[in-house]
Amino acid sequence: MRQCTATAEVPLTELLIAILAGQKRVTDSDLAYAPDTVRCELGVWHEDGHAAFVWDWEKHKPREGLWARWTPDGTMRFESLTWCGIPGSPDGDDACTLYLDHAREHSWKVRDPELEAFSRRVFAENAGLIARLTRKRN
Repeated sequence: MRQCTATAEVPLTELLIAILAGQKRVTDSDLAYAPDTVRCELGVWHEDGHAAFVWDWEKHKPREGLWARWTPDGTMRFESLTWCGIPGSPDGDDACTLYLDHAREHSWKVRDPELEAFSRRVFAENAGLIARLTRKRN
């Protein structure tokens, strides 16, 4: 399933308030990782509002992450949500990286259309090199 392509600007002040509410302090170097914009991580045609992961609580809340949730009109809120964590990726190593009770497919079934297009372009531009590197040697 393809990933939803809805994007939104992240209001830095509101994000900072949400981070401070969850972990009580934040440094300038921490804020270097704060996103300016986000793209919905859910599969297309999800029923709920859009959602994107924005902050890792690390030691403070290891079972939760801070998520931006927004509606089609652009109204954004921040919620600390428990990780889904259900195992089952095709390689058996990964758990779902979305939040618990997310809409539709688990993360390993959601394909980023921009990443797919980039991969196709890289393979097309380097087909000769890939063929040489992967051919069987005598």
